Amino acid sequence: MAADRPIVSRAARNAVRRMMSNLYIAAIDEYWESENFARREITTPRHGGARQQTFDTYEASVDWTDQEHTRRALRVFETLLRRLDRDSRKHGANGIEPAELEELREALNRDGYLLNQDLRIQPAPTAASPEPQHTSIPSDARDITHVTRKRLFQHLTSRKVRWFGDLEEIAFLRRLYPLEELPSSDDRFTDAEGDITQHRYNNYDWEDDWVYTDDRFALNNGPDLVLLQFLSQMVHPEVRSDDAEAAILSELVDSMVRRDGYAFVPVAHISGYPVYGAHRLTGADADTAPHDAPSRYTPRPGASDFERIATAVWGRPGAGSEPDQSSPDGREAETGVPGQDTRPSDLPAPLGPYAAVQGVARGQRKDYALERLPMKVGGQAQVFEATHKATGVRVAFKRRLSWRDTPTARMRREIEVAQDLNSHPNYVPVLDANPVEGWLVMPLAQCTAEDRREQLKETTELADLVNALLDVLEVAHNAHADGWIHRDVKPSNILYLEGRWRLGDWGVVRRPRGQTTSDRTRAEVGTDGFAAPELFINAHDATPAADIYGVGRVMAWALTGDIPVMTQRLLPSAGPWREIVRAATARDPRSRPQTTADLRQLMQDKLTGPVLTPAEQGQALLSAAHSGHPEPVQTFLSFTADHPEDQDLYVGVLTQLLPERAAEGLMRLPAESEVLVEALSSHAAAPQRRIQYADAHRAILWLHRVSAFAASAGSWDLLDEAARAMCVWDSIWDQYRPRDVIAAWLLTLHGAAAVLVASALQDHPDSAVHFRDLLDKQALAPQLRTAISTGASTQRP
Repeated sequence: MAADRPIVSRAARNAVRRMMSNLYIAAIDEYWESENFARREITTPRHGGARQQTFDTYEASVDWTDQEHTRRALRVFETLLRRLDRDSRKHGANGIEPAELEELREALNRDGYLLNQDLRIQPAPTAASPEPQHTSIPSDARDITHVTRKRLFQHLTSRKVRWFGDLEEIAFLRRLYPLEELPSSDDRFTDAEGDITQHRYNNYDWEDDWVYTDDRFALNNGPDLVLLQFLSQMVHPEVRSDDAEAAILSELVDSMVRRDGYAFVPVAHISGYPVYGAHRLTGADADTAPHDAPSRYTPRPGASDFERIATAVWGRPGAGSEPDQSSPDGREAETGVPGQDTRPSDLPAPLGPYAAVQGVARGQRKDYALERLPMKVGGQAQVFEATHKATGVRVAFKRRLSWRDTPTARMRREIEVAQDLNSHPNYVPVLDANPVEGWLVMPLAQCTAEDRREQLKETTELADLVNALLDVLEVAHNAHADGWIHRDVKPSNILYLEGRWRLGDWGVVRRPRGQTTSDRTRAEVGTDGFAAPELFINAHDATPAADIYGVGRVMAWALTGDIPVMTQRLLPSAGPWREIVRAATARDPRSRPQTTADLRQLMQDKLTGPVLTPAEQGQALLSAAHSGHPEPVQTFLSFTADHPEDQDLYVGVLTQLLPERAAEGLMRLPAESEVLVEALSSHAAAPQRRIQYADAHRAILWLHRVSAFAASAGSWDLLDEAARAMCVWDSIWDQYRPRDVIAAWLLTLHGAAAVLVASALQDHPDSAVHFRDLLDKQALAPQLRTAISTGASTQRP
């Protein structure tokens, strides 16, 4: 019998969803379908990459109010988690990130489940962590006045307090509200989570303090208990990790709600950290705390940015001018600490008019007049066109969207990189910045590579862009012993400024080793389609080869006009650029050019050297593959798969490789295997004047031996592909000697191998009929007998 509410909350489901950015789509498909779930069309896809949206299509088919559905879905979650953990450890990491597991574990605990060390999900009692107590407060009490609420919200807003703490806004709200049951204020969405995602994550067109006045959450006009529970969660240790910040905020809340008869004080502890709650004041305790009482908190040595700002600018919580109040001389009131952690004058000066901007930069937001609407919105920041008031120079003003640690750290990294690269002609320099307030200023580019895609199809134009990228990346990679790795090379980050191509947005750069102990950007590094595969496994261990991959994908994008898709190879048409892109975007980073100098040399060789046909290049690679070592074999097979249109390469060169050696290599390269075998099959029908009988004879026997090896190794996908290709060639060329060899082999097949080969014969009756003499053989498997008999019956006498 179904329950009234979801058995597993959306918080837990979304925690798993976020991890899907590190798993292949094929694996997601496999594990959902293994529990008999099917994709369900979603009218309004959620924000996220292709893998997360694939997860969504299956998750939408689960009835989360049904016990059996939920049980099967949790088994899928277990399998997905174990696969993620195994893949991570396989590539040298320590498994799934602890922070991600902890988020999921907490969400499941709230739903009555336990996630154990073996990544098994089991029913468990509800977690018994202390929760704020609000004793003696009737659920309908409304003693906190609109004046108190308004002033409290104004104080929080003017001080730029992140009401959601260290969490995302939706994750915070789920601790208090069933978002899937609250209505949407936007008729395009079915619930509150939908419109919050749209307007706070995708468009970012709601103000940061939107929640205070949203009637659905009843903070401005609801019962006291709703507001007090919200404030308790706002300073909860699980929400806000800075205990000094929590102390300041709790004092602010206490000083204001005391006016209306409440005390806001510690009521419990978690690991020694206070959990705040409210209770009614009685008798003498009901006296209002003096508004001008000195603060109970003073910053400690080594205090956080928030702590120093709170003390220096606020004086004490609740003191100071009211929000939006101007300073005595009529100028805009300052908040934050202008220039905190920012010394623009210390950065190398850029050339041209922008040097004047940097020369007077002081880390103050009011020095810039911003256009009303942003000209670009990304996943972490908005970019506005702005004017530097003192010089009149037009600039780009970049403001982070979120107050989470990750976007803040990204801005700090951009400023660190500028110390090394600011004066480089192919770098987008930082002119001014204030990471505490979350903004930085850059020159205003004329366009991006996206805007000049058509021009980049020309060899000279593309070579100029690539050489500019290699120039700045070479300096970055060699700036320190281990260098800076950009990790997000893509067209929108390549800007055209003052007649030069420049690489910008260094926010996800990997610091030189030893400068960081954790990779905050692990799950967010790179852009699907352009980012190197290893960045989704262990981004902090990336090498310069990851940037080489990004440059290669930009080349492929420019030359083909197609947006790259993760895990799918994208190559331009035959020619020197194809070979350059193929090498730069090899899946294994060890197979790519390892440095910018290596890629530059490859371009020099391919663009200026003699042009070889694919068959001539393949013949050279085949010589190395004859050694039998796996790597040259795989290199040859990958190269061949990259040229499916070249008949000479397939019929004349590929079939010279020992079939068993080829089969071993193809089993390690499943994606290339499918392309290669299908291409060889397609060449069977080429005009006969181009293929000799000896060529056909060799191709059929080659495919037979690949099929036989796959059958003996239990590699069913390769057997299926190779057997079908063998049947195509056999049906067209009808070679007697290969037919006799195949017939003898068919008599040895049984089980899964017989089923697969029978299916291939059934789909190719013109080949099946060639083996009708086997129908009177007792050793022939029943499935093969049926397929051959059917093929024979379809032939005309």
